[in-house]
Amino acid sequence: MRHCVMALLMLLGAQAAVSDDAVPASMPETLAFNVSTGGHPPFTIVHGDGRVSGIFWDVLSAIADRFQVELLAVQVPPKRSESLLLSGHVDVTMRAMEWVDDPQAFVFSDPVMMTRDALFVHRDSDRKIDAVEDLEGTLLGRLGFHYPWLAERLQQQAVSLIPVQDQEPMLRRLYDGRTRFTGAISNLHAGYWTLKNVPWGDSIHEAPIRLDEVGFRLMFPPRHQALVPRINQELQRMQSSGELDRIIRAYQ
Repeated sequence: MRHCVMALLMLLGAQAAVSDDAVPASMPETLAFNVSTGGHPPFTIVHGDGRVSGIFWDVLSAIADRFQVELLAVQVPPKRSESLLLSGHVDVTMRAMEWVDDPQAFVFSDPVMMTRDALFVHRDSDRKIDAVEDLEGTLLGRLGFHYPWLAERLQQQAVSLIPVQDQEPMLRRLYDGRTRFTGAISNLHAGYWTLKNVPWGDSIHEAPIRLDEVGFRLMFPPRHQALVPRINQELQRMQSSGELDRIIRAYQ
Protein backbone atom coordinates (compact mmCIF):
# COMPACT_ATOMS: atom_id res chain seq x y z
CA MET A 1 0.00 0.00 0.00
CA ARG A 2 1.43 3.36 -1.04
CA HIS A 3 -0.51 5.73 1.16
CA CYS A 4 1.28 7.45 4.02
CA VAL A 5 0.63 6.30 7.56
CA MET A 6 1.65 8.43 10.51
CA ALA A 7 1.28 6.37 13.65
CA LEU A 8 0.69 8.91 16.37
CA LEU A 9 1.04 6.58 19.33
CA MET A 10 -0.96 8.28 21.98
CA LEU A 11 -1.23 5.37 24.48
CA LEU A 12 -4.10 7.09 26.17
CA GLY A 13 -4.74 6.53 29.84
CA ALA A 14 -2.79 3.27 29.98
CA GLN A 15 -2.29 3.51 33.72
CA ALA A 16 -5.75 4.86 34.53
CA ALA A 17 -8.13 2.93 36.72
CA VAL A 18 -11.10 1.27 35.04
CA SER A 19 -14.22 3.45 35.10
CA ASP A 20 -17.56 3.85 33.33
CA ASP A 21 -15.65 5.26 30.36
CA ALA A 22 -13.35 2.26 30.00
CA VAL A 23 -13.15 0.55 26.64
CA PRO A 24 -16.35 -1.46 25.99
CA ALA A 25 -16.25 -4.79 24.21
CA SER A 26 -17.21 -3.11 20.92
CA MET A 27 -14.39 -0.54 21.07
CA PRO A 28 -11.22 -1.46 19.14
CA GLU A 29 -7.79 -0.93 20.68
CA THR A 30 -6.80 1.40 17.82
CA LEU A 31 -8.60 3.59 15.30
CA ALA A 32 -6.94 4.41 11.97
CA PHE A 33 -8.42 7.79 11.01
CA ASN A 34 -8.09 9.05 7.44
CA VAL A 35 -7.00 12.68 7.75
CA SER A 36 -6.81 12.97 3.91
CA THR A 37 -3.63 13.29 1.89
CA GLY A 38 -1.82 16.36 3.15
CA GLY A 39 -4.74 17.08 5.47
CA HIS A 40 -8.00 18.90 4.76
CA PRO A 41 -7.78 22.15 6.77
CA PRO A 42 -9.43 23.20 8.99
CA PHE A 43 -10.96 19.75 9.52
CA THR A 44 -7.59 17.99 9.63
CA ILE A 45 -4.22 19.76 9.45
CA VAL A 46 -0.96 17.89 8.87
CA HIS A 47 1.96 19.94 10.16
CA GLY A 48 5.51 19.83 8.84
CA ASP A 49 6.79 18.05 11.93
CA GLY A 50 4.20 15.26 11.58
CA ARG A 51 1.71 16.56 14.15
CA VAL A 52 -1.98 16.52 13.26
CA SER A 53 -4.63 18.96 14.43
CA GLY A 54 -7.92 20.34 13.12
CA ILE A 55 -11.60 20.15 14.05
CA PHE A 56 -12.19 16.46 13.37
CA TRP A 57 -8.82 15.38 14.71
CA ASP A 58 -9.35 17.26 17.96
CA VAL A 59 -12.89 15.90 18.36
CA LEU A 60 -11.92 12.30 17.68
CA SER A 61 -8.81 12.63 19.87
CA ALA A 62 -10.99 13.73 22.78
CA ILE A 63 -13.30 10.75 22.26
CA ALA A 64 -10.39 8.32 21.91
CA ASP A 65 -8.88 9.72 25.10
CA ARG A 66 -12.04 8.97 27.07
CA PHE A 67 -12.19 5.45 25.65
CA GLN A 68 -8.44 4.83 26.08
CA VAL A 69 -8.08 4.07 22.38
CA GLU A 70 -4.92 4.63 20.34
CA LEU A 71 -5.62 7.04 17.48
CA LEU A 72 -3.60 6.67 14.27
CA ALA A 73 -3.48 9.25 11.47
CA VAL A 74 -3.62 7.79 7.96
CA GLN A 75 -3.34 9.90 4.80
CA VAL A 76 -5.62 8.57 2.06
CA PRO A 77 -7.04 10.49 -0.95
CA PRO A 78 -10.85 10.82 -0.95
CA LYS A 79 -11.34 8.60 -4.00
CA ARG A 80 -9.63 5.67 -2.23
CA SER A 81 -10.98 6.11 1.28
CA GLU A 82 -14.22 4.18 0.80
CA SER A 83 -12.54 1.04 -0.58
CA LEU A 84 -9.89 1.16 2.15
CA LEU A 85 -12.57 1.46 4.83
CA LEU A 86 -14.28 -1.64 3.52
CA SER A 87 -11.03 -3.57 3.13
CA GLY A 88 -10.01 -2.94 6.75
CA HIS A 89 -7.02 -0.67 6.14
CA VAL A 90 -8.84 2.40 7.52
CA ASP A 91 -11.37 2.57 10.38
CA VAL A 92 -12.93 6.01 10.05
CA THR A 93 -12.96 9.03 7.74
CA MET A 94 -14.82 12.37 7.46
CA ARG A 95 -17.82 12.46 5.15
CA ALA A 96 -21.35 13.74 4.68
CA MET A 97 -23.94 11.13 3.72
CA GLU A 98 -24.85 13.28 0.72
CA TRP A 99 -21.31 12.99 -0.66
CA VAL A 100 -21.30 9.17 -0.81
CA ASP A 101 -22.57 7.26 -3.83
CA ASP A 102 -23.75 4.34 -1.67
CA PRO A 103 -24.24 5.65 1.89
CA GLN A 104 -26.04 2.44 2.92
CA ALA A 105 -22.69 0.64 2.65
CA PHE A 106 -21.33 2.63 5.63
CA VAL A 107 -22.28 3.70 9.14
CA PHE A 108 -22.36 7.39 10.07
CA SER A 109 -22.11 9.25 13.33
CA ASP A 110 -24.34 12.17 14.22
CA PRO A 111 -23.08 15.40 12.60
CA VAL A 112 -19.90 16.80 14.12
CA MET A 113 -20.75 20.12 12.42
CA MET A 114 -22.78 21.54 9.56
CA THR A 115 -21.08 22.63 6.35
CA ARG A 116 -21.72 23.13 2.63
CA ASP A 117 -20.10 23.77 -0.72
CA ALA A 118 -19.50 27.35 -1.81
CA LEU A 119 -18.45 29.10 -5.00
CA PHE A 120 -15.53 31.49 -4.58
CA VAL A 121 -14.96 34.21 -7.18
CA HIS A 122 -12.48 37.01 -7.77
CA ARG A 123 -13.67 40.34 -6.37
CA ASP A 124 -12.79 42.08 -9.67
CA SER A 125 -14.97 39.74 -11.75
CA ASP A 126 -17.80 41.48 -13.58
CA ARG A 127 -19.89 38.28 -13.80
CA LYS A 128 -23.11 38.31 -11.81
CA ILE A 129 -23.76 34.92 -10.21
CA ASP A 130 -26.77 34.64 -7.93
CA ALA A 131 -27.83 31.05 -8.61
CA VAL A 132 -26.46 27.79 -9.99
CA GLU A 133 -28.35 28.52 -13.25
CA ASP A 134 -26.15 31.60 -13.74
CA LEU A 135 -22.97 29.53 -13.87
CA GLU A 136 -21.13 29.29 -17.17
CA GLY A 137 -17.53 29.00 -18.25
CA THR A 138 -14.73 27.17 -16.50
CA LEU A 139 -14.77 26.27 -12.81
CA LEU A 140 -12.02 24.89 -10.61
CA GLY A 141 -12.78 22.09 -8.15
CA ARG A 142 -10.99 19.68 -5.83
CA LEU A 143 -9.72 16.44 -7.36
CA GLY A 144 -11.76 13.45 -6.15
CA PHE A 145 -14.72 15.51 -4.92
CA HIS A 146 -18.27 15.27 -6.32
CA TYR A 147 -20.70 18.17 -6.78
CA PRO A 148 -24.22 16.78 -7.43
CA TRP A 149 -25.74 20.26 -7.46
CA LEU A 150 -23.58 21.08 -10.51
CA ALA A 151 -24.44 17.94 -12.49
CA GLU A 152 -27.13 19.51 -14.68
CA ARG A 153 -24.91 22.43 -15.74
CA LEU A 154 -22.12 19.99 -16.57
CA GLN A 155 -24.49 17.83 -18.64
CA GLN A 156 -25.68 20.92 -20.50
CA GLN A 157 -22.02 21.79 -21.15
CA ALA A 158 -22.72 25.24 -19.78
CA VAL A 159 -19.71 24.81 -17.51
CA SER A 160 -16.55 22.75 -17.54
CA LEU A 161 -14.73 21.64 -14.41
CA ILE A 162 -10.96 21.47 -13.98
CA PRO A 163 -9.92 19.31 -11.00
CA VAL A 164 -7.04 20.55 -8.86
CA GLN A 165 -5.21 18.45 -6.30
CA ASP A 166 -4.97 20.88 -3.38
CA GLN A 167 -7.05 23.67 -1.89
CA GLU A 168 -4.58 26.55 -1.85
CA PRO A 169 -3.28 26.04 -5.44
CA MET A 170 -6.88 25.92 -6.62
CA LEU A 171 -7.72 29.30 -5.12
CA ARG A 172 -4.35 30.69 -6.24
CA ARG A 173 -5.19 29.71 -9.83
CA LEU A 174 -8.46 31.61 -9.48
CA TYR A 175 -6.58 34.64 -8.15
CA ASP A 176 -4.04 34.56 -10.99
CA GLY A 177 -6.56 33.75 -13.73
CA ARG A 178 -9.62 35.78 -12.87
CA THR A 179 -10.43 36.39 -16.55
CA ARG A 180 -10.08 32.70 -17.42
CA PHE A 181 -11.96 31.07 -14.56
CA THR A 182 -15.53 31.77 -13.48
CA GLY A 183 -14.84 30.61 -9.94
CA ALA A 184 -13.62 27.83 -7.69
CA ILE A 185 -15.79 25.31 -5.85
CA SER A 186 -14.72 24.65 -2.30
CA ASN A 187 -16.07 23.54 1.00
CA LEU A 188 -17.13 26.74 2.74
CA HIS A 189 -14.99 26.31 5.85
CA ALA A 190 -11.96 25.04 3.92
CA GLY A 191 -12.15 27.96 1.53
CA TYR A 192 -12.30 30.61 4.23
CA TRP A 193 -9.52 28.89 6.19
CA THR A 194 -7.24 29.02 3.13
CA LEU A 195 -8.07 32.63 2.29
CA LYS A 196 -7.41 33.68 5.88
CA ASN A 197 -3.89 32.28 5.66
CA VAL A 198 -2.65 33.66 2.32
CA PRO A 199 -1.61 37.27 1.53
CA TRP A 200 -3.93 37.53 -1.50
CA GLY A 201 -6.98 36.16 0.35
CA ASP A 202 -8.84 39.48 0.36
CA SER A 203 -9.05 39.34 -3.44
CA ILE A 204 -11.33 36.28 -3.35
CA HIS A 205 -14.81 36.11 -1.82
CA GLU A 206 -17.88 33.89 -1.78
CA ALA A 207 -20.48 34.29 -4.52
CA PRO A 208 -24.09 34.72 -3.26
CA ILE A 209 -25.11 31.17 -4.19
CA ARG A 210 -26.69 29.43 -1.23
CA LEU A 211 -26.48 25.64 -1.27
CA ASP A 212 -28.01 23.21 1.18
CA GLU A 213 -26.09 22.56 4.37
CA VAL A 214 -25.14 18.99 5.17
CA GLY A 215 -24.06 17.24 8.33
CA PHE A 216 -20.30 16.60 8.25
CA ARG A 217 -19.90 13.28 10.07
CA LEU A 218 -17.55 10.49 10.98
CA MET A 219 -18.02 7.59 8.54
CA PHE A 220 -17.25 4.01 9.57
CA PRO A 221 -17.36 0.64 7.80
CA PRO A 222 -20.09 -1.80 8.88
CA ARG A 223 -17.68 -3.74 11.10
CA HIS A 224 -17.69 -0.77 13.50
CA GLN A 225 -21.47 -0.41 13.69
CA ALA A 226 -21.55 -1.22 17.41
CA LEU A 227 -19.07 1.56 18.12
CA VAL A 228 -21.11 4.39 16.57
CA PRO A 229 -23.69 4.74 19.41
CA ARG A 230 -20.83 5.33 21.85
CA ILE A 231 -19.34 7.93 19.50
CA ASN A 232 -22.72 9.66 19.32
CA GLN A 233 -23.01 9.70 23.12
CA GLU A 234 -19.66 11.44 23.33
CA LEU A 235 -20.61 13.95 20.63
CA GLN A 236 -23.77 14.77 22.57
CA ARG A 237 -21.78 15.17 25.78
CA MET A 238 -19.29 17.47 24.03
CA GLN A 239 -22.12 19.52 22.56
CA SER A 240 -23.86 19.89 25.92
CA SER A 241 -20.66 20.91 27.69
CA GLY A 242 -19.68 23.43 25.02
CA GLU A 243 -16.48 21.52 24.23
CA LEU A 244 -17.53 20.83 20.64
CA ASP A 245 -18.30 24.48 19.92
CA ARG A 246 -14.99 25.56 21.46
CA ILE A 247 -13.07 23.22 19.15
CA ILE A 248 -14.92 24.47 16.06
CA ARG A 249 -14.47 28.14 16.98
CA ALA A 250 -10.73 27.62 17.47
CA TYR A 251 -10.41 26.98 13.72
CA GLN A 252 -12.56 29.82 12.42
